[in-house]
Amino acid sequence: MTEKLEITLEKVKKNIDDYILLDMRDAVSYRNGHIDGALLYKDFDLSDIKVDKIPVLYCEYGEKSLAEAEKLSSEGINVLSLKDGFKSWLASCFTILEKKELERYDRQMILPQIGLEGQEKLKKASVLIVGAGGLGSPAALYAAAAGIGNIGIIDGDTVCLHNLQRQILHSTERIGKNKSESAKETLEALNDNITVKSFPFYLTKDNAVEIINKYDLVIDCTDSTDLKLLINDICVELRKPFIYGGASGLTGQVMTCIPGKTPCLRCIFEDVPPDNGCFSCETAGILGAVCGITGSVQALEAVKYFTMPSDEPVGKMFIIDGASLRTRCMSLKKRNSSCKVCGKDH
Repeated sequence: MTEKLEITLEKVKKNIDDYILLDMRDAVSYRNGHIDGALLYKDFDLSDIKVDKIPVLYCEYGEKSLAEAEKLSSEGINVLSLKDGFKSWLASCFTILEKKELERYDRQMILPQIGLEGQEKLKKASVLIVGAGGLGSPAALYAAAAGIGNIGIIDGDTVCLHNLQRQILHSTERIGKNKSESAKETLEALNDNITVKSFPFYLTKDNAVEIINKYDLVIDCTDSTDLKLLINDICVELRKPFIYGGASGLTGQVMTCIPGKTPCLRCIFEDVPPDNGCFSCETAGILGAVCGITGSVQALEAVKYFTMPSDEPVGKMFIIDGASLRTRCMSLKKRNSSCKVCGKDH
C-alpha cells in the first residue's frame, strides 16, 4: 500500500502535466523556497482539482506527506506522496550539496538569509582558525556545524587539564595531545562533510603569510597581543578579512575587520601594551561560558561574512559583560589615516 502511494521526483518531472504539487510545509518554509508550480496544501481544497490531475503531496522528507496520503486514500481520495519530499527536489537542483547535507543543514537553510545559495557559499568557503583554545573551541565547532567546507586550525600548544574548563574541543583523554590535532579529530567527528587541516605549530612571522594566504577568512582566537597584531598586520597586507576576538574575566569582544573598508586593530590599539597581559587568561582569569559566547559570535560573524555580505561594512565592536548580562555594539572611529598598517601611506 505504502509503495503504491509514493512517486519519485523523476516520474513527476517526466509527466508534470498529470500532477498538481501540494506543499504541506508551513507558510514561511513555502515562501523561502518551494518546488516550481507547487501550491500550499493548507490553503487548497482538494475538491477543486480537475479530474485529470493527480495531487502529489510533499513535506520536508516525505514522511508526513506519506502519512497524509494514506489517510486520504483510506477516505477514497486519489493522492500520492513525493518520495523523499522537498529534499529530493533540492538534491536534484543543487548537486554541490549531498543529500545528507541538505538534511544536516535543513534548519539553517530555512532562514531566508541562508537558503540554498548561502549553504553552497559556506561549502565553498575556507576559514583559518588561529588558536584551538577557549575561543577557538566554540568558533570551530559552530563553523564546522554550519558547513564551512574547508577549515584550518593552527595551534602549537598541547591539551592540559586546566584547559578543559573552557576549551570544549578537547577531553580528559586527550591531555598531552596537540590542540590542533585534537580539534581536527573533534570537528571531523561532528561533520564528515567538511575538510579539516591541522597545523600543529604556532603561527609566526615566518609562516603567517604562507598559511593565511590559503584561506578566505581568518578567525583570531588567540590570547596573545603580539599574535593578534601579527594576524592583523598580515591580513591587512594580504587583504584578507579577519574576525578578532578577545575574552578576559567576565567580558568578551568581537570585531570583524575587512581591510580597506573597516578600521584594523592598529587603528584602535596601535601598539603592544608593555606587559602583554591584557588578553591573558593566566593573569586575569576567565569564565568558560564567556569564551563560549564570544567564540560563538565569531562563528556567527564568519557565517554572515559568506552569506550576508554588506555593501558598506561599518567598523563595530561587539562587547558582552557577563556579570551584568549587558551587551553593546560600539561604533568605532573610521580608519586611521596615519595608521602604520592600513593608513593612506601603506
